[in-house]
Amino acid sequence: MTRKLSRREALVGLAALGTLALPTPARAQDVQPPEVLAVRVPSPLPVDPEAEAWRRARAAEIRLLGQAMAYPFKMRPSVPSVRVRSLHDGERIGFLVEWRDPRPDWRAVKAREFKDGCGVMLLPRGAGATEWMMGTLKTPATMLHWRADWQRDLEAGFQDLETAFPNVAFDFYPPLVGVDRPKLPDGYPADAREWLPGWYAGNPLSQPRKTTPIEKLVAQGAGTLEQLPTQNATGRGVWKDGRWRVVLRKPLRAADAKEVSLVPGGTYAVAFAVWQGAHEDRGARKSITLLGRLRLEA
Repeated sequence: MTRKLSRREALVGLAALGTLALPTPARAQDVQPPEVLAVRVPSPLPVDPEAEAWRRARAAEIRLLGQAMAYPFKMRPSVPSVRVRSLHDGERIGFLVEWRDPRPDWRAVKAREFKDGCGVMLLPRGAGATEWMMGTLKTPATMLHWRADWQRDLEAGFQDLETAFPNVAFDFYPPLVGVDRPKLPDGYPADAREWLPGWYAGNPLSQPRKTTPIEKLVAQGAGTLEQLPTQNATGRGVWKDGRWRVVLRKPLRAADAKEVSLVPGGTYAVAFAVWQGAHEDRGARKSITLLGRLRLEA
């Protein structure tokens, strides 16, 4: 008896065929896994992408792939490659991720605006193809995610409606009686914040006041990504001459139960991702590397 394919099964099959049909070098069999050495340097580990210390680490040029494992798919990468350097000082590890981007996308306020970003996924040594797909229940993946919109919030103030629509009119709103053109967060009295449910409930994506452009997350499979309780990752991104240079830094020792802990002399699994706002990248729609190896100098 012949079973009729569901629409979802048909789409997945077509996506798989599309992946096989991609021209070189976008196919996985034509791309090498990352090999990254974290060089030990004296403390403190720099956050500045232009710091001289980054020259101590050898740059790894890593090819990027499209993402066809979880919706929304991205069949071809937005950029062909990233350049990665890594340092550690015995207490923290940092990654300098660089890629070409002719236009920086800082803002994600309008419905059709998407920000630039990059990410690092860390897994224990021995992780393979299954864990590459955002970890598993038995082997959670630790993520560091740099967001260009959070970087702009820190440098220029919270990017709200008036930045996307400078001529917006503010009409009467009962919780803000007597406030002239209020700006988040300082223009909103405490009792007005409960009318902004995301902010009031503590949703990390709704917080107008940022302390870092990096969020530290955990994943146990596709669609399970969530922020870790301890947000102690730091970093900074700089766009200059058509190129992003971004530092992502975190403590070696895990602060939360599902976080990957790193030690000098150890070997771990690592992968990288890039989001390019001009190509409408967001969520799973991103350019990725294969799962490779990260070694920390003793």
